[in-house]
Amino acid sequence: MLFFYGGLFLLSGATLMYEVVLTRLLSVVCWYYLAFVSVSMAMFGMTAGSLWVQFRPQYFASEAIPRRLSQAALAMAISLPLALVILLAIPVEISYSAETIFSFLLFTAVISVPFYFSGVAVCVALTRCPYPITRVYGADLAGAALGCLGAIGLLEFLDAPSAILAISAVVFVAAAAFESHAGEKARSGRRLLWALALLFLAFANSLTLHGVQPIWAKGKIDARRDLVAEVWNPISKVRVVQVTGAQPYMWGASPRTPQISMDFLFLDIDNDAATPLYRYRGDPKEVAFLLFDVTSLAVQLRPGGSAAIIGMGGGRDVLAAVTQNFRRIVGIEVNDAIVDLDLRRFGWYSGLPTLSQLEVHRGEGRGYLTGTSERFDVIQASMVDTWAATSAGALTLTENGLYTLEAWRILYEHLKPGGLLTCTRWNAGAESAQTQRQFSLAVATLFSEGVANPAEQLALIGSGRIATLLVSNRPFSNEDLNSLRRIDSDMEFVPLYLPGDPPADPTLKPILAARSLADLEQLRDLGDVDLSPPRDSAPFFFNFIRLSRLPILLQIMGTVGNLRALAFLFCFLVAAVLLLIAVVIVPLVLARRRAAAAQARGPLLAGMIYFVAIGLGFMLVEMAFMQQLSIFLGEPIYSLSVVLGGLILASGAGSLLSGVIPRASNALSRIPALAACAAVAALSAALLPLIHRYAALVLWQRAALSFVFIAPCGLLMGGCFPVGLERMRRLGQDDNLPWMWALNGCASVLASFLAIIVSMESSLTTAALLGAACYAAAAVALPWSGESGPLQNAPEH
Repeated sequence: MLFFYGGLFLLSGATLMYEVVLTRLLSVVCWYYLAFVSVSMAMFGMTAGSLWVQFRPQYFASEAIPRRLSQAALAMAISLPLALVILLAIPVEISYSAETIFSFLLFTAVISVPFYFSGVAVCVALTRCPYPITRVYGADLAGAALGCLGAIGLLEFLDAPSAILAISAVVFVAAAAFESHAGEKARSGRRLLWALALLFLAFANSLTLHGVQPIWAKGKIDARRDLVAEVWNPISKVRVVQVTGAQPYMWGASPRTPQISMDFLFLDIDNDAATPLYRYRGDPKEVAFLLFDVTSLAVQLRPGGSAAIIGMGGGRDVLAAVTQNFRRIVGIEVNDAIVDLDLRRFGWYSGLPTLSQLEVHRGEGRGYLTGTSERFDVIQASMVDTWAATSAGALTLTENGLYTLEAWRILYEHLKPGGLLTCTRWNAGAESAQTQRQFSLAVATLFSEGVANPAEQLALIGSGRIATLLVSNRPFSNEDLNSLRRIDSDMEFVPLYLPGDPPADPTLKPILAARSLADLEQLRDLGDVDLSPPRDSAPFFFNFIRLSRLPILLQIMGTVGNLRALAFLFCFLVAAVLLLIAVVIVPLVLARRRAAAAQARGPLLAGMIYFVAIGLGFMLVEMAFMQQLSIFLGEPIYSLSVVLGGLILASGAGSLLSGVIPRASNALSRIPALAACAAVAALSAALLPLIHRYAALVLWQRAALSFVFIAPCGLLMGGCFPVGLERMRRLGQDDNLPWMWALNGCASVLASFLAIIVSMESSLTTAALLGAACYAAAAVALPWSGESGPLQNAPEH
């Protein structure tokens, strides 16, 4: 019996570890944290596996159960490394060809295979084994919850491909436990040998730069040349690339930048975003060329002051401040891997450890400033993005939480009198909307701080493809304006807006014409581009073209980096729908036809509505709270682990506690769905104020509070599924339970996409409230035990 529970515990834990690690891998291969894809594909694969158990009962006689468990675990263990090497070789990119859909279909199908075998094993354990369901369910949920945390630990030591190989080893151990449960000691020993082999392979793969790694990344072949180092962690993959004899990398270089040939290192994040790491030997003149970049304007206006650099990266903004004799510099970097490369592994090269005025903090800028009372002359955030914070908004990285009104108020309030908040964004082609929207965000911040005329405290300077925004907490003095004009003239920068002058960019006029926050909110629906200031309730700064402007979106989504994520979203949605039809819906329809020929009862329409509603509701709530809490926890993968693990634990407890409800009562059986509706609605209203109140806590405290926030909702939502199953059994619908299971799984898969669309078009709060409405609908639709129920049997198929 212990071998059975141990095997189930390990297999459930490995399933959730694979789901979490997959999000990290997809962020490298694609354009952002495709958490909703891994979640939805997990639901799809496990639903398909469970249905296979239901459709093939002859394979699961009681005497065959131990053997079937070991076979399913063995199949999952083998499929994990096979799925890994196949998905890494599939080019996932947008092309105006039908072949694009096939590549996405193949990619998602490969992802789903290990989940399919996990679904078989878990379904057999829960529905076919003779052990107490409370203990079986407890082992399943405990393993799944710890698997969410285990994935974070695994990614601290291994790269994502190696981590998946290690997860395969865990599943081989689970297979060994199931073999022991079946009395097959010899086979159990062989499974353990395979587990050791996979662990060795995972360790060996992590030691080389040329092992099992993505060869396609964000639409390009990764040649893996000139690599000096590569470091993975739970939030990124950082590569160090040697650059020899090249012009220094500048964001917005002046046309008068001196021609210099030099060697430097490039820190490449997730195969796209990058930051340079320059050689510094202690002489500020070595890096004086940085003053020819438009990003350095603020430090030139406040020489000798103090600065907080958000997104320190390779330290270029730190070195620019050094050239201006800043006496105190606080570097804030969310990525531990970058900090370790800057200060330890390549500290001898960067020279950053030798700077006595530099203090480095690991964390995201918003959280750090919330927890300190210190004020600065300059707060700088230059090009803080990793192409993970995209318009698709599914568990975006911390920069989406940085570009909101609430975040900018925190930054603004940490300026000294006359201090400058400076932020740099793209300003070319369709991406010029980033600069325009950050200008709107700055105006909104000043309005919210009681400034009557924001135009006096803003300046916008362009160079090349970027623009730097300067926001002061006092009107710019004549001395500041004269200095800006002198620098612009010397460097041939382009003044896009200076106080007292008309804006050079006409799109800024409606923003400057606003007289209140309400006026700025109207910019959401004015024209083709959304220039309204983002808020924490909808922190999608990069989603500046709404889905309602679909023709324009289709024209540019394939060319603009962040908007390309939307194209990926639609392709994955199409692939998911096709897979659901082929693997779930068609087999169910065929099965129903055979059942109809045997004159079986048709499924209750009310029951179908109920299970669809709770499937939609659960996923809408999960995705909305996952995104919202990423602002609180700072890292999307932490939010995924805490919310997913917390909901699994709480839902399991709710499922077990639902047994106290008298199932024969039409009224009392509706309590879980109604209570879930109320709890979700209440948390939707309270979550953002709670996040803002406790934002200064350390990470483990915020994680614990996040669990406390979501646990009541999970507890109540978890009771809905078993209540529905029991009601269907009481109505003689046992033969139609596969329909209910499949409809619930299909609804969950599609709801993960729906949650993203609703969040982008409205807000995360709206997505959560829509989930609450689904539970209210489920309470109404729950079949009545008598013939007088409001919804009668559906017609025979």
